Amino acid sequence: MREAGEETVTVSGDSVLIEVLEAAQRFVAWYAEFLSRDGAAPARRGEGAQDALIASKLQHAVFDLMAAVHAMNRHYADAHRQRTVSAGPLRTQQRDGTLH
Repeated sequence: MREAGEETVTVSGDSVLIEVLEAAQRFVAWYAEFLSRDGAAPARRGEGAQDALIASKLQHAVFDLMAAVHAMNRHYADAHRQRTVSAGPLRTQQRDGTLH
């Protein structure tokens, strides 16, 4: 999750590439959560279910990323298609979620 004051970028371009980037972002977020839980103290009562949920979400994120990359490969199998992704201007995100 972004902290206040971090820069954000608006991404535009091919929807297939955007889907791959979004799947990769979800994977990274769940993997970070998984890693943060892995080094935690032994699970207290009830935390085992939370760990299982995080592992399940991570597994789904991996499958989503694999599917998105597979779809991208199929989409670009035609040599005539051009891969395009461009970033918009950097903007600073404030705590209230308003972009400036």
